[in-house]
Amino acid sequence: MPSLNPNIVQHRLPLNAKCSPVKQKLRRMKLEMSLKIKEEVKKQFNTGFQAVARYLEWVANIMPVPKKDGKVRICVDYQDLN
Repeated sequence: MPSLNPNIVQHRLPLNAKCSPVKQKLRRMKLEMSLKIKEEVKKQFNTGFQAVARYLEWVANIMPVPKKDGKVRICVDYQDLN
């Protein structure tokens, strides 16, 4: 998160060398939902809330959750990774 000092808090993903990478199967979205997701992801990249992941072989799908105002909340489904 951009407002947190990295000297105080840093999130890391400790990987066990014995575990093989998990890559979830790609989920297809409707075109209108895909456009809303792209808009939200761009907004989060521009504010610095999201960054490019270094663990490219570990992939979890985005779960779009529609809000009442028509926007989309982006969640991540980590079930297969846990």
